[in-house]
Amino acid sequence: MTEAIQPGPRLCIRKAGLLSTIQDQGRPNRAHWALSRGGAADPMAARLANLLVGNHPDEAVIEITGPGPQILSPCDLWLASYGAEHELIVQELAGRPLRQAIKLPTQRPLFVPAGSLLQWRGPQRGWRSWIAFAGGLKTEVVLGSRSAHLASGIGGQRLQAQDCIDLHPDVEQISAQRALAVLGPALGQRAARHGECAFPRWKIASTIPDGWPQLDLPVLHGRHWHALDGAGKLALTEQIWRLGAQSNRQGLRLEPSGKAQAINTADLPQLASEAVHLGTVQLPPDGLPVILMTEHQTTGGYPRVLEVASAAYPMLAQAAAGISIQFHLISLDEADRMSEAIHRFQLRVEQALQAKFGSSFHEAEPRP
Repeated sequence: MTEAIQPGPRLCIRKAGLLSTIQDQGRPNRAHWALSRGGAADPMAARLANLLVGNHPDEAVIEITGPGPQILSPCDLWLASYGAEHELIVQELAGRPLRQAIKLPTQRPLFVPAGSLLQWRGPQRGWRSWIAFAGGLKTEVVLGSRSAHLASGIGGQRLQAQDCIDLHPDVEQISAQRALAVLGPALGQRAARHGECAFPRWKIASTIPDGWPQLDLPVLHGRHWHALDGAGKLALTEQIWRLGAQSNRQGLRLEPSGKAQAINTADLPQLASEAVHLGTVQLPPDGLPVILMTEHQTTGGYPRVLEVASAAYPMLAQAAAGISIQFHLISLDEADRMSEAIHRFQLRVEQALQAKFGSSFHEAEPRP
């Protein structure tokens, strides 16, 4: 069942970038249909992008991978870009071409006047970002979500040049209200009156790992860890792996880096397919590990040798082809402490933004 979309302002995609899709928190509880949750590659980052503009955290956003899109604003917009360190520039401001592009900050909300042309260039650190717009994106809902699940072909596909995306019918009013709440009357009204970009001085902390482009990935023993011999266990956890170019939203395919070698799988048992999930590290017959991502298959027959700690899922979303990955075994207690720290971080951010926005902070649940 799908909803009828109310007409309203529409974003125009001038250039699509490497891979841009519409995502929200995905479609949970459908593994019995052989459909993984999908949704944002980093659900926490998508939630934070929404919180930055005062939305409910489950609203749909644009997920960009690598060099991002070029977007024309149809009206005054309150938006935020959170995730990788993309260079965000304004090429046209309020319909006026600029001789020299203006660089805007990310990890904070921005007021952008109508007719501005925004470009997300290739990231300097990290690989994916999430762009939220006040009021959310109002695209078609399929199976309870607006997310594009590329592996299954459900819920739309990658964005292309000339695509138009529906915004909330009252996006301009919502944007003005929230910009005034955060920027204050003087700056907010000046920006709207003179067709200027405006943003607060503060920003929220980045979740890009300090060691990027090398990721030290915390993992737990997988269900079939015991099936590896001593040499295989050492090779898996002591070697540095390189992320292959065939990686995508279904899985991260690792390759040997430097003197590293594929793991000998000759003595591993033949297994019946069983349930897998985000963060499962499988070991195919070629001996090259695969880390399952958000659009993973729901079952698999390869040995499940490791499981990425859930608190490290944001790292997976920022893994770009060619970066280095090394697995770091941790205990369940350590994994729990990491999860608690992530939860506290999200809570602090939401409380701080609640104070900034006041009564205009996502007053209602997201509308489908």
